[in-house]
Amino acid sequence: MKNILKLFFLSLVLFSCSRDNEENIVEDDLLITKMSRLILYPNSLSYNNAELSFIFHYDNEKNLIEKKGGFFQSSWGTGYEGLGQYFTDKIYTSLVYNGNNVTVEDFSSSIDFTVPKNSKYFILDNNKRIKQKNVPSTVISSYRDIQQNFIYNNIGQLTEINTTLPNMPYDPTDPYDYIETYLEKFYYDSKGNLIKTEYFEQKNGVNKGIKVIRTFEDYDNSYNPWKRMYLLDDFFYRSISKNNFRKYKVVRYEENGDVSLNSQQSWTFNYDSNGNIIIN
Repeated sequence: MKNILKLFFLSLVLFSCSRDNEENIVEDDLLITKMSRLILYPNSLSYNNAELSFIFHYDNEKNLIEKKGGFFQSSWGTGYEGLGQYFTDKIYTSLVYNGNNVTVEDFSSSIDFTVPKNSKYFILDNNKRIKQKNVPSTVISSYRDIQQNFIYNNIGQLTEINTTLPNMPYDPTDPYDYIETYLEKFYYDSKGNLIKTEYFEQKNGVNKGIKVIRTFEDYDNSYNPWKRMYLLDDFFYRSISKNNFRKYKVVRYEENGDVSLNSQQSWTFNYDSNGNIIIN
Protein backbone atom coordinates (compact mmCIF):
# COMPACT_ATOMS: atom_id res chain seq x y z
CA MET A 1 0.00 0.00 0.00
CA LYS A 2 2.82 2.42 0.85
CA ASN A 3 4.43 1.80 -2.55
CA ILE A 4 1.12 2.43 -4.29
CA LEU A 5 0.70 5.71 -2.41
CA LYS A 6 4.24 6.75 -3.31
CA LEU A 7 3.58 6.07 -6.98
CA PHE A 8 0.30 7.97 -6.76
CA PHE A 9 1.89 11.09 -5.26
CA LEU A 10 4.83 10.86 -7.67
CA SER A 11 2.42 10.83 -10.60
CA LEU A 12 0.68 13.90 -9.17
CA VAL A 13 4.00 15.74 -8.94
CA LEU A 14 4.95 14.81 -12.50
CA PHE A 15 1.53 15.82 -13.79
CA SER A 16 1.78 19.15 -11.96
CA CYS A 17 5.24 19.82 -13.43
CA SER A 18 3.94 18.92 -16.87
CA ARG A 19 1.06 21.37 -16.50
CA ASP A 20 3.45 24.08 -15.28
CA ASN A 21 5.63 23.55 -18.35
CA GLU A 22 2.57 23.81 -20.59
CA GLU A 23 1.58 27.07 -18.96
CA ASN A 24 5.12 28.43 -19.40
CA ILE A 25 5.01 27.52 -23.07
CA VAL A 26 1.72 29.39 -23.46
CA GLU A 27 3.04 32.43 -21.60
CA ASP A 28 6.53 32.64 -23.07
CA ASP A 29 6.69 30.86 -26.41
CA LEU A 30 3.30 31.16 -28.08
CA LEU A 31 3.46 33.26 -31.26
CA ILE A 32 0.16 34.86 -32.17
CA THR A 33 -0.12 34.80 -35.97
CA LYS A 34 -3.78 35.78 -36.39
CA MET A 35 -6.14 37.88 -34.29
CA SER A 36 -9.65 39.01 -35.12
CA ARG A 37 -9.90 42.80 -35.15
CA LEU A 38 -13.27 42.44 -33.40
CA ILE A 39 -11.51 41.38 -30.17
CA LEU A 40 -10.50 44.96 -29.43
CA TYR A 41 -12.51 46.87 -32.06
CA PRO A 42 -15.98 45.25 -32.05
CA ASN A 43 -17.68 48.23 -33.71
CA SER A 44 -15.03 48.96 -36.35
CA LEU A 45 -15.95 49.30 -40.00
CA SER A 46 -14.29 47.45 -42.86
CA TYR A 47 -12.94 49.03 -46.05
CA ASN A 48 -13.96 47.09 -49.19
CA ASN A 49 -14.91 44.00 -47.16
CA ALA A 50 -11.39 43.64 -45.79
CA GLU A 51 -10.29 40.53 -43.91
CA LEU A 52 -11.50 40.68 -40.30
CA SER A 53 -8.16 39.75 -38.77
CA PHE A 54 -4.72 41.13 -38.04
CA ILE A 55 -1.93 38.90 -39.33
CA PHE A 56 1.45 38.77 -37.56
CA HIS A 57 4.83 37.49 -38.78
CA TYR A 58 7.99 36.75 -36.79
CA ASP A 59 11.65 36.06 -37.50
CA ASN A 60 13.66 33.02 -36.36
CA GLU A 61 14.36 34.71 -33.01
CA LYS A 62 10.62 35.18 -32.37
CA ASN A 63 10.80 38.92 -32.96
CA LEU A 64 7.66 40.46 -34.44
CA ILE A 65 8.58 41.71 -37.92
CA GLU A 66 5.22 42.57 -39.50
CA LYS A 67 1.62 43.32 -38.60
CA LYS A 68 -0.83 43.18 -41.51
CA GLY A 69 -4.04 45.14 -41.08
CA GLY A 70 -4.69 48.63 -39.80
CA PHE A 71 -6.99 51.64 -39.69
CA PHE A 72 -7.01 54.79 -41.78
CA GLN A 73 -9.04 57.99 -41.79
CA SER A 74 -11.48 57.85 -44.67
CA SER A 75 -12.78 61.00 -46.36
CA TRP A 76 -14.99 61.90 -49.27
CA GLY A 77 -11.89 62.22 -51.40
CA THR A 78 -11.18 58.50 -51.22
CA GLY A 79 -14.39 57.64 -53.03
CA TYR A 80 -15.53 55.61 -50.02
CA GLU A 81 -18.86 56.61 -48.51
CA GLY A 82 -18.76 58.39 -45.18
CA LEU A 83 -16.12 59.62 -42.80
CA GLY A 84 -14.27 57.85 -40.01
CA GLN A 85 -11.77 55.14 -39.17
CA TYR A 86 -11.90 52.08 -41.42
CA PHE A 87 -10.05 48.81 -41.13
CA THR A 88 -8.19 47.45 -44.15
CA ASP A 89 -5.85 44.55 -44.81
CA LYS A 90 -3.95 46.82 -47.23
CA ILE A 91 -2.12 48.60 -44.42
CA TYR A 92 0.84 46.89 -42.83
CA THR A 93 3.43 47.76 -40.21
CA SER A 94 7.06 46.76 -40.73
CA LEU A 95 9.55 46.17 -37.89
CA VAL A 96 13.19 46.07 -39.03
CA TYR A 97 15.87 44.95 -36.56
CA ASN A 98 19.54 45.92 -36.61
CA GLY A 99 21.08 44.60 -33.43
CA ASN A 100 19.31 46.39 -30.57
CA ASN A 101 17.85 49.03 -32.91
CA VAL A 102 14.37 48.64 -34.38
CA THR A 103 12.64 50.80 -37.00
CA VAL A 104 8.82 50.62 -37.03
CA GLU A 105 6.92 52.13 -39.98
CA ASP A 106 3.51 51.90 -41.65
CA PHE A 107 2.91 51.24 -45.36
CA SER A 108 0.04 50.77 -47.79
CA SER A 109 -0.10 48.01 -50.39
CA SER A 110 -3.16 49.60 -52.04
CA ILE A 111 -3.17 51.65 -55.21
CA ASP A 112 -6.18 53.58 -53.86
CA PHE A 113 -4.57 55.32 -50.87
CA THR A 114 -1.35 55.97 -49.05
CA VAL A 115 -0.67 56.24 -45.33
CA PRO A 116 1.91 58.22 -43.36
CA LYS A 117 4.91 56.17 -42.28
CA ASN A 118 4.59 57.20 -38.63
CA SER A 119 8.26 56.30 -38.23
CA LYS A 120 9.49 55.28 -34.78
CA TYR A 121 13.01 54.29 -33.81
CA PHE A 122 13.61 52.06 -30.80
CA ILE A 123 16.72 51.11 -28.88
CA LEU A 124 16.32 47.88 -26.90
CA ASP A 125 18.35 46.66 -23.95
CA ASN A 126 19.90 43.19 -23.81
CA ASN A 127 16.63 41.80 -22.42
CA LYS A 128 14.74 43.10 -25.48
CA ARG A 129 12.96 45.73 -23.40
CA ILE A 130 12.50 49.25 -24.76
CA LYS A 131 15.35 51.43 -23.56
CA GLN A 132 14.70 54.46 -25.73
CA LYS A 133 12.10 55.50 -28.32
CA ASN A 134 12.57 58.33 -30.81
CA VAL A 135 9.68 59.79 -32.79
CA PRO A 136 10.45 62.40 -35.48
CA SER A 137 7.96 65.25 -35.76
CA THR A 138 5.64 65.11 -38.76
CA VAL A 139 3.79 68.36 -38.04
CA ILE A 140 6.01 71.38 -37.47
CA SER A 141 9.77 70.87 -37.44
CA SER A 142 12.49 68.93 -35.69
CA TYR A 143 11.77 71.14 -32.66
CA ARG A 144 8.95 68.70 -31.83
CA ASP A 145 11.02 65.53 -32.22
CA ILE A 146 10.33 63.27 -29.25
CA GLN A 147 12.79 61.17 -27.26
CA GLN A 148 11.48 58.79 -24.59
CA ASN A 149 13.56 56.96 -22.01
CA PHE A 150 12.12 53.88 -20.28
CA ILE A 151 12.92 52.99 -16.65
CA TYR A 152 12.33 49.57 -15.04
CA ASN A 153 12.36 48.30 -11.47
CA ASN A 154 14.44 45.39 -10.17
CA ILE A 155 11.84 42.81 -11.24
CA GLY A 156 11.63 44.12 -14.80
CA GLN A 157 8.42 46.14 -14.61
CA LEU A 158 8.23 49.42 -16.50
CA THR A 159 7.92 52.20 -13.91
CA GLU A 160 8.51 55.45 -15.81
CA ILE A 161 8.67 56.94 -19.29
CA ASN A 162 10.51 60.26 -19.43
CA THR A 163 9.80 62.29 -22.56
CA THR A 164 11.98 65.15 -23.78
CA LEU A 165 12.10 67.39 -26.85
CA PRO A 166 15.87 67.38 -27.46
CA ASN A 167 15.76 69.84 -30.36
CA MET A 168 13.49 72.39 -28.70
CA PRO A 169 15.36 75.71 -28.21
CA TYR A 170 15.42 77.19 -24.72
CA ASP A 171 16.39 80.72 -23.71
CA PRO A 172 17.28 80.81 -19.97
CA THR A 173 17.30 84.62 -20.07
CA ASP A 174 13.61 84.67 -21.01
CA PRO A 175 11.55 84.54 -17.78
CA TYR A 176 8.58 83.08 -19.69
CA ASP A 177 10.54 80.30 -21.38
CA TYR A 178 10.92 76.86 -19.83
CA ILE A 179 12.18 73.34 -20.59
CA GLU A 180 9.24 71.21 -21.70
CA THR A 181 9.26 67.57 -20.56
CA TYR A 182 6.71 64.86 -19.77
CA LEU A 183 6.60 62.05 -17.22
CA GLU A 184 4.43 58.93 -17.13
CA LYS A 185 4.47 56.71 -14.04
CA PHE A 186 3.24 53.08 -14.00
CA TYR A 187 1.60 51.15 -11.13
CA TYR A 188 0.87 47.41 -10.82
CA ASP A 189 -1.11 45.01 -8.66
CA SER A 190 0.32 41.94 -6.90
CA LYS A 191 -0.25 39.77 -10.00
CA GLY A 192 1.87 41.99 -12.23
CA ASN A 193 -1.03 43.69 -13.99
CA LEU A 194 -0.93 47.39 -14.83
CA ILE A 195 -3.63 49.19 -12.84
CA LYS A 196 -2.84 52.88 -13.37
CA THR A 197 -0.60 55.36 -15.13
CA GLU A 198 -0.12 59.03 -14.28
CA TYR A 199 1.03 61.29 -17.10
CA PHE A 200 2.29 64.79 -16.31
CA GLU A 201 3.27 67.78 -18.42
CA GLN A 202 6.34 69.35 -16.79
CA LYS A 203 7.92 72.79 -16.84
CA ASN A 204 11.58 72.79 -15.83
CA GLY A 205 11.08 69.31 -14.35
CA VAL A 206 8.07 70.27 -12.21
CA ASN A 207 4.53 68.91 -12.75
CA LYS A 208 2.72 72.12 -13.71
CA GLY A 209 0.72 71.35 -16.81
CA ILE A 210 -1.74 68.82 -18.17
CA LYS A 211 -2.29 65.62 -16.17
CA VAL A 212 -3.77 62.41 -17.60
CA ILE A 213 -4.80 59.50 -15.37
CA ARG A 214 -5.40 56.13 -17.01
CA THR A 215 -6.82 53.17 -15.08
CA PHE A 216 -6.95 49.53 -16.19
CA GLU A 217 -9.50 47.28 -14.48
CA ASP A 218 -11.41 43.97 -14.51
CA TYR A 219 -8.49 41.71 -15.39
CA ASP A 220 -9.08 38.09 -16.42
CA ASN A 221 -6.84 35.10 -15.58
CA SER A 222 -5.90 34.28 -19.17
CA TYR A 223 -2.45 34.43 -20.73
CA ASN A 224 -1.70 37.71 -22.51
CA PRO A 225 -1.64 37.37 -26.35
CA TRP A 226 -0.22 40.89 -26.75
CA LYS A 227 3.04 40.24 -24.86
CA ARG A 228 5.26 40.33 -27.97
CA MET A 229 3.54 43.39 -29.46
CA TYR A 230 5.03 46.05 -27.16
CA LEU A 231 6.64 47.90 -30.10
CA LEU A 232 3.19 48.63 -31.56
CA ASP A 233 1.50 51.69 -30.05
CA ASP A 234 -1.99 50.17 -30.40
CA PHE A 235 -1.11 47.27 -28.10
CA PHE A 236 1.54 48.81 -25.85
CA TYR A 237 -0.50 49.22 -22.66
CA ARG A 238 -1.89 45.70 -23.03
CA SER A 239 1.52 44.14 -23.60
CA ILE A 240 3.03 44.97 -20.22
CA SER A 241 0.59 43.07 -17.98
CA LYS A 242 0.39 39.39 -17.10
CA ASN A 243 -3.32 39.14 -17.96
CA ASN A 244 -5.88 41.18 -19.93
CA PHE A 245 -7.84 44.21 -18.74
CA ARG A 246 -11.47 44.49 -19.79
CA LYS A 247 -12.15 48.03 -18.63
CA TYR A 248 -10.20 51.21 -19.33
CA LYS A 249 -10.75 54.75 -18.05
CA VAL A 250 -8.97 57.98 -18.94
CA VAL A 251 -9.37 61.40 -17.28
CA ARG A 252 -7.52 64.46 -18.55
CA TYR A 253 -7.00 67.51 -16.34
CA GLU A 254 -6.05 70.87 -17.79
CA GLU A 255 -3.47 73.15 -16.17
CA ASN A 256 -6.17 74.94 -14.19
CA GLY A 257 -7.53 71.64 -12.85
CA ASP A 258 -10.59 71.47 -15.09
CA VAL A 259 -11.50 68.04 -16.50
CA SER A 260 -11.48 68.19 -20.30
CA LEU A 261 -11.88 64.46 -20.95
CA ASN A 262 -13.52 61.71 -18.92
CA SER A 263 -14.20 58.51 -20.81
CA GLN A 264 -14.18 54.77 -20.38
CA GLN A 265 -14.40 51.64 -22.51
CA SER A 266 -15.18 48.02 -21.74
CA TRP A 267 -14.60 44.77 -23.60
CA THR A 268 -16.32 41.39 -23.43
CA PHE A 269 -13.89 38.60 -24.33
CA ASN A 270 -14.69 34.96 -25.05
CA TYR A 271 -12.69 32.19 -23.36
CA ASP A 272 -12.05 28.51 -23.98
CA SER A 273 -12.57 25.68 -21.47
CA ASN A 274 -9.16 26.39 -19.92
CA GLY A 275 -10.03 30.03 -19.29
CA ASN A 276 -7.78 31.39 -22.05
CA ILE A 277 -8.91 34.22 -24.28
CA ILE A 278 -10.15 33.26 -27.77
CA ILE A 279 -8.58 35.60 -30.31
CA ASN A 280 -9.70 34.23 -33.70
